[in-house]
Amino acid sequence: MGFVVAIDGPAGSGKGTITKLVGEKLGLINIDTGAMYRCVTLKALNEGIDITEIDKLEKMLEDISIELKRENDKQVVLLDGKDVSKEIRTTRIDEYAPKYSAIKCIRDKMTPLQRKMGEMRKYYYGRKRYWNSSISKCRCKNIFRCFSRGKGKKKV
Repeated sequence: MGFVVAIDGPAGSGKGTITKLVGEKLGLINIDTGAMYRCVTLKALNEGIDITEIDKLEKMLEDISIELKRENDKQVVLLDGKDVSKEIRTTRIDEYAPKYSAIKCIRDKMTPLQRKMGEMRKYYYGRKRYWNSSISKCRCKNIFRCFSRGKGKKKV
């Protein structure tokens, strides 16, 4: 069973920062669902698969391997065994990830993978939106709310 830290708050309130710090402090891996969808986007774009080519996307998803792990006290994202942590954070991926992540066959592939990770001890969810969707078997559930006091002034 997994460990859950759910973090709620408005944009810019420090949710991502807190999530990162919790993972570093506890040696846990954040189930960064955004990074997972970015991996799918990267692979599709690299293979020249358009969002309208559902058959090709489904075939691509059969062989995809996405791994989140900690190396040298940092979380890394592996796509088919290659570290793509920086490559998935480019403006190109920023532009296309929302389009690919909205496709049903992609969501259908990612959701069970995220749930499986959520049931393992070394992973945790860092966002409140996953509180009910994937964590029913987790052993520890915590929630924090972030508030913004203006640019650069955050409090938990």
